[in-house]
Amino acid sequence: MDEKRKGPVRRLFGTLWSFVGWLRVSLANLVFLLVLLVLLAMLTLDRRPAVPDGGALVLDPSGAVVEQLSFVDPLAELLSGDENGQRETLLKDIVDAVRHAKDDERIAMIVLATDAMEGAGVTKIGDIAKALEAFRATGRKVIAVGDAFSQDQYLLAAQADEIWMHPMGTVELSGYASYRNYYAGTLEKLKIDLRVFRSGTFKSAFEFLERGDMSEADRMATGDLLREIWSAYTTMVTAQRKLPPESVDHYANTLDAIYEKHGGDAGAAALEYGFVDQLKSRIEMDQALKDMVGEDAEGNVNAMNFRDYLGAVRPVFALGETVDKPAVGVIVASGMILDGERPSGSVGGDTLARLILQAADDENVAALVLRIDSPGGSGFASEIIREALLAFRDSGKPLVASMGSVAASGGYWIAAPADEIWASPTTITGSIGVLSAFPSFSRGLAELGVGNDGVATTRTAGGLDPARPLSPAMAKVLELANHDAYRRFIGVVAEGRNMAPERVAEVAEGRAWSGAQAAQNGLVDHLGDLDGAIAAAARLATLEDYRTQWIEEPRSWAGALLERLSLSPQSLAATLLARGLGIDAAAEPLAPLLEGWRDPRAQYAICTVCAVY
Repeated sequence: MDEKRKGPVRRLFGTLWSFVGWLRVSLANLVFLLVLLVLLAMLTLDRRPAVPDGGALVLDPSGAVVEQLSFVDPLAELLSGDENGQRETLLKDIVDAVRHAKDDERIAMIVLATDAMEGAGVTKIGDIAKALEAFRATGRKVIAVGDAFSQDQYLLAAQADEIWMHPMGTVELSGYASYRNYYAGTLEKLKIDLRVFRSGTFKSAFEFLERGDMSEADRMATGDLLREIWSAYTTMVTAQRKLPPESVDHYANTLDAIYEKHGGDAGAAALEYGFVDQLKSRIEMDQALKDMVGEDAEGNVNAMNFRDYLGAVRPVFALGETVDKPAVGVIVASGMILDGERPSGSVGGDTLARLILQAADDENVAALVLRIDSPGGSGFASEIIREALLAFRDSGKPLVASMGSVAASGGYWIAAPADEIWASPTTITGSIGVLSAFPSFSRGLAELGVGNDGVATTRTAGGLDPARPLSPAMAKVLELANHDAYRRFIGVVAEGRNMAPERVAEVAEGRAWSGAQAAQNGLVDHLGDLDGAIAAAARLATLEDYRTQWIEEPRSWAGALLERLSLSPQSLAATLLARGLGIDAAAEPLAPLLEGWRDPRAQYAICTVCAVY
């Protein structure tokens, strides 16, 4: 009887559930149709901004100028309400905008607005300068404007025909320095014993925990490198500004006397020494630009931001690209090298290896350029990437490494297999060495009255417990493992560069070199930028007519479309629309950096001096 009574109830629930399912599918289809109509309307109406005729193109990079944007979940960023999060500007976007403008008669001039730029480095600014020089060769002006100029901001501003600064501004020209705190005394007070295992005299990553001051080896190597880069900086400024070669050094070294002469007026000092051309208030700058390019309908300067400009000149879809030409693929390896899968802005060993193997299997990709901007990281992840690069070369396709600002330690490890290595003269590279460390807190714990005791089945069991002293046996194991990793690193470079291991050892020892020095030492084949590396890859593949194909982790079609249509990534409607329909699959938020330190042997090839540049 009970089962019979349940039958109708179950049938009723079944009917209701079927109705709910039908309603859910119907609503989903309806929403999908609405989205389709919205997208069609957006394409039909062409929401891209119009380029002002005779106007100025404004280059106003914000945050750090980078080779690859770090992943940021736009919905999470929006809902957090944090409008001051990390900002970045893609180097390629700046260069592309200038190159488009060079052939665009609607653009009358370029304005460099550097106030929001937080850093770029000599190498990246050199790439921008090359594009600006080609624009200036057409006879059109470049004007730099700013409230004040930091050292990096000024190097970019110096590429202009004229520099205008606010009267209360200052030009920071102080040079490069590498100072840090040393905590050996602190660790001794805390009774913490740190054992560092390094292979390479100049591998100084843990010196700040081992010593109370800088070692002579680190002082010599870091000093040489910083002087090399500073020399390149001052040459770029004085050559462009037509100043005496010693003027920047003189200004930096006698700044106190110069300020005393001008009563502390930094603007007047910069004007007298020729670092700026005019001192103007914001209103005066605005009016001067209006006099040059006119006003728009709202009475503002007739100008267009470079991001909007790219949205106007780039096609909505990439469907118009010619795919019948063979391609030189470009893969960017930017950031710390870590194990496993990683989002953009860092280099995941598994992620990058997968992209490389995809390029090897892609019949349209005839050659590959690996663009590296990394200080290194996990030795294991670097080797996983190298193995994928060797597999790419086994496919018979040429491989070229192109170094950005930094390609050192693990960054050089992954460059070594290339048929040719290209670097900028100011690239930081080399740093061929390995280190690992083990801290023991046993003395400090004992001081607090904490004892540690127990049993083990072997001599090495529990040997890496930081609450216990490091045993001689495990210390020997770590030392030998570190030397083995260094030997492997030397072998990787020797094989890739076709050099004798003894010769590699002479330029290794963990020492970082500039690109120019690396070329002299046989670690780099050619000095040049990414364009030169792409042309070299095409030459090695015997390609006369080719295209450049940027190979990245695939994104959803909705996300790509919204970007092509120049919609703000913080547009709530667009974000919620894509997320609600599941068509914009979000990557996991970037985990804290320390979670990425999972090298199986805890061995890292990292360049620490790279942090100052």
